[in-house]
This record gives sequence, structure tokens and C-alpha cells, in this order.
Amino acid sequence: MDPIVEREMELSASPEEVWESLAEPAWLAEDASIELRPGGEVRAGDRSGFVEEVDEPRRLAFWWGEDGKESTRVELTLEEAAEGTLLRVAESRPLAVLDLVGADLYLDLGVSRPGMPEMLAA
Repeated sequence: MDPIVEREMELSASPEEVWESLAEPAWLAEDASIELRPGGEVRAGDRSGFVEEVDEPRRLAFWWGEDGKESTRVELTLEEAAEGTLLRVAESRPLAVLDLVGADLYLDLGVSRPGMPEMLAA
């Protein structure tokens, strides 16, 4: 996965209606659950994590990943558009970018974590 993947789409519904659909976790997966509050749990299949930010009906950000693998950050933003709502989705790997830019900091602190390049953790 690249450090960031972004998509946007225009939906023929109001931001409030789109937000209501986010509360129904089926958009993540059939067996998904999401608690729309900071610190709330996010779960879908083998992925789990927590909600970072909720700004109803404009923004939702959460972290999730599979056990033992690097987590990703997902950010959804909703903006009113001429024909409904513009939905932007960005999934990023901020920790991977930190690995590239701040690897020396990790080494100085003696910190390693799953997904850290082996050559840096050695």
C-alpha cells in the first residue's frame, strides 16, 4: 500500500443522510461494528481499532489494522455539494512515513514496533 490512498465521490444525499449511513457499519463489512465517538471501537473481519475523531456530520477518522500488522488511519470528510454530498476517503500509513523520515528517532529511543523495517530495527 502506498503511504496514502485517496478517493472521492459525489452522492445524491445530504451530508446528514450520508452521516446516518456511516452509523450503520455495513459499509465497512457485513460483520462490522463502529462506535461513533472518540475512543469508540471499530471492527470488521480481522481488522479492529479505535475512532480518533468524530465531527458530525462532517468528519470521521479512525485507526485500524490486523493483529501483528501495521495499522492504517482512515479519514472520511463530507462536504455539501450542488447535487448532494462530496465524500472524500483517505487511508494512510502515517507510521510508514515516520519509518522513512523519523527512523533515527526510533533508534535513538530504542523503540521498535510491528511493520518497522528490519534493517532499522537491528
